[in-house]
Amino acid sequence: MARAKRKRLTDEYREAVASYVAAGADEQVQRVITAVGRLSKRLDQWYDNQLADLNVSSGEWAVLSELARRNGEAMTPSQLAAATDVAPSSMTHRLDGLVQRGLVQRDADPDNRTRVLVRLSDDGWELFAAAIREANVVESDVVAPLTESQTRELASLLEKLIEGLDAAESPDRSE
Repeated sequence: MARAKRKRLTDEYREAVASYVAAGADEQVQRVITAVGRLSKRLDQWYDNQLADLNVSSGEWAVLSELARRNGEAMTPSQLAAATDVAPSSMTHRLDGLVQRGLVQRDADPDNRTRVLVRLSDDGWELFAAAIREANVVESDVVAPLTESQTRELASLLEKLIEGLDAAESPDRSE
């Protein structure tokens, strides 16, 4: 059964590339972009299932992961809203739920009593770490067909693509 599904995904990928090429796209470019898109879509589906198993919405995960990337540094709700691209009112609702579940804590800013600071609680850190460890198992399986050298090379090539996107978005780029 798994083998048939793998073949189907491969066939879908090849058909998509062929349709883009038939419409005039460059085959090599489409092979890369379509493969990255398909991989991203499959990983997103897995992550959504993982979050559901953890009883965490993708919006709540965005808050938890943003706070975790700050290594314990607190953020204001407005900073979190901007970082996760949601309205401040939506962030307030999200934070209410996360506080109620004990995953984040809100405290008054000692330098400005009218401002609130948010940080991960111990339970929030524990949930974040457990989710990352579980995701790493699946992510490791994704790259398992590659050798260590191929994995490093793929990472390097993808990083170059990301740098190219950054350069294309930079307002001060040289043309």
